[in-house]
Amino acid sequence: MRFVGLLCVLALTSPAWSQAKKAHVGGPVNSEGVEVQVELPPKFHLKNRGGSDGAGLCVFASLKHASIWQQVEQTVNIFEYMFTRPGGGWPEKVDKVIEIMCKEKGVPVPDYVQYQGRDVDFLMKALTTGRMVGVTYAYSPTGRYGGRKVAHMVNLVHADGTWFAILDNNFPGTIEWMDRAAFLRAWTGGGGNGWAVVFLNPSPPPVPRAD
Repeated sequence: MRFVGLLCVLALTSPAWSQAKKAHVGGPVNSEGVEVQVELPPKFHLKNRGGSDGAGLCVFASLKHASIWQQVEQTVNIFEYMFTRPGGGWPEKVDKVIEIMCKEKGVPVPDYVQYQGRDVDFLMKALTTGRMVGVTYAYSPTGRYGGRKVAHMVNLVHADGTWFAILDNNFPGTIEWMDRAAFLRAWTGGGGNGWAVVFLNPSPPPVPRAD
């Protein structure tokens, strides 16, 4: 599947609920008491916006979320870097932007991988090692975007085989929970290949918990 590019829909509506099995909007703990594997504090959640041509910067908002979480200093300002540049994103563009940005800053390109396919286990492995993943997102199982298909990228923050959860940069401050089938449809558009971006920096240490 060739990615022409994600123009990144900018949400104009409020979060909605649908009758999709299990899918719901909430916080870092879902309706069954499952807690997200990667919990980025809400103060770091970004609101998507357009680049110089008005096209959305969802890809680069997602990359910044992961950069903050994994302390990837080279790309922590990639979202702001794109404010004065055309929006939209696809794998080759991500490579080019990171390369140019790092060259301008005089820093090495961070280690990262891009994946195109349908292997959910690849995503689950990334989450179990504490990494946040940028993933394509074509549908909302909770009815966001009026139920229509969108060209968008979000962050996968939980994937345990039963529950999957995303942080959508059009709806900061909330987490959207869904089952595996709903996530696979959202990620791949219902039958194609999904796109994922993962920085290889290690995850931060776990947050201390009181006994």
